[in-house]
Amino acid sequence: MSFKELGINEFLVNILKKLDINKPTPVQRVAIPVILEGHHVMVQAKTGSGKTLAFLLPIIEKLNNEFNQVLILEPTRELAKQVDQVLKELGNHTIKSMTIYGGVSIDNQIKQLEKGVNVICGTPGRIIDLYKRKKLNLRNIKFVVIDEADRLFDMGFAPDVNYILRQIHSNYQFMLFSATLYSQIRSLVKKYSKNKFEFINLSKDDLTVSNTKQYYYLIDRFEEKFKTFLDILKTERPKHTLVFVNTKKTASWLSNKLQSNKNLNYKVNLISGQLSQYQRETILKAFKHRKINMLIATDVAARGLDIDNISHIINYDVPKYPDNYVHRIGRTSRMNKRGTAIMLCLKEEYEYLCQIEGLINKEIIQRTLENKDTTRYHNPFY
Repeated sequence: MSFKELGINEFLVNILKKLDINKPTPVQRVAIPVILEGHHVMVQAKTGSGKTLAFLLPIIEKLNNEFNQVLILEPTRELAKQVDQVLKELGNHTIKSMTIYGGVSIDNQIKQLEKGVNVICGTPGRIIDLYKRKKLNLRNIKFVVIDEADRLFDMGFAPDVNYILRQIHSNYQFMLFSATLYSQIRSLVKKYSKNKFEFINLSKDDLTVSNTKQYYYLIDRFEEKFKTFLDILKTERPKHTLVFVNTKKTASWLSNKLQSNKNLNYKVNLISGQLSQYQRETILKAFKHRKINMLIATDVAARGLDIDNISHIINYDVPKYPDNYVHRIGRTSRMNKRGTAIMLCLKEEYEYLCQIEGLINKEIIQRTLENKDTTRYHNPFY
């Protein structure tokens, strides 16, 4: 099925072709017609499934020239900017949109609002700030999108999201997208859709990315971990890599250790919540444009990252929560491209690996530095 068959106009279809987007993903095939029909939706879809276009395309189809029609809530400023950039490309700059988030001048955002915008994409805190200052008008809202709802809730934004929704009294179409659906999220959808919504689930039977090759290396002792990591880099030769660790302390240590290694051909940096907004944006831009080809991050710092063509996800630390593994490896194999996920697993962490396998209902293949995949029967725990 083509985008045109889904109800997308030829002008938009041609823009998509210029962006090398020719075929809708499963979530787009299912969600776009339902949204075009005017239904409220609760969509469960994994990271990298194409959900941004699933809500932007039908919204653009239904937009008119009125101001403040669309409100899109995002968990991070990076994701807000990414969605806004896609919107500008699709609208060919005919749609007036803006991002609203903290850490930058509120005066500039007020000036932009005063000029009038069709679409507002931002984080809850600054949106509430502008609303309470009576600089943000929510009276004409026709579409509300809660994107990455699980991350919004994980980061403590649930009260803010509820507050914002309570201030909107217009008759709007409600859309919520999430990789996982907590009971709180389901309750939110039922409340603000008056329990009249279409539930679209595209992740129930596929919690992990099917295009991602998944391996782990078993390490006897912690003291061997860094050397094993270097050997893995020599064996795997990843081209564009996101490395996950569990703590900010480990991220800083690993970054310094790699940057001081003159034998590595990688340009390494880290992204941390302690960095300023300008520093974060500079590093992300460099990573997207391959000026940095290895980025180290914690789960918190990487929330909302949407970067194409990451060849490898390396879990330097085994995530202590299985759901985090799913979110981590969802950063590769995006939009039907193939990727590789590698995990360094200490023997004492083996139980966490088993929990991850239980969640994704799939065996992660053990690999040795001799580059031979081994079966579970070679594992010392069996």
